[in-house]
Amino acid sequence: MTEQDGAAAGEDVRLLVQPYSAIDEQASRGELKVRRIFTAGDVPFESSLQFILHNRLPAGGRNERHIHDDVEKVYYFLSGSGEVSCGPWTSHVSGGDFIFFPAAIEHEIQADEGSDLEFIVCAARAQGEPRGLDGAG
Repeated sequence: MTEQDGAAAGEDVRLLVQPYSAIDEQASRGELKVRRIFTAGDVPFESSLQFILHNRLPAGGRNERHIHDDVEKVYYFLSGSGEVSCGPWTSHVSGGDFIFFPAAIEHEIQADEGSDLEFIVCAARAQGEPRGLDGAG
């Protein structure tokens, strides 16, 4: 994160700017490529956000089915298209779509053939006890 204009040396800055060019793309689950924009433990303040990512699945690629016991996530799809599975449900997504993954439910994403699927992920610690699939219809 970069230092802000007008900040005194050593000041505990609360406005954080992360230049995209300064974030390296890293391999993650399956074929997923990740740029970690924000991680709660890396900033000098408290946050219910756990992380913010810019993700890219290469055309035809998929991440590994996984679960976060106490983290819920919102995804915003920037470009491309693909299929999202969350528990027993599956849906097609494309650029401009938002989805929400509750905590404690397995999920997975696969990019369609023909173009990469790019999306932003915002993850926060779930409030209360996550129910997962309990009571789902």
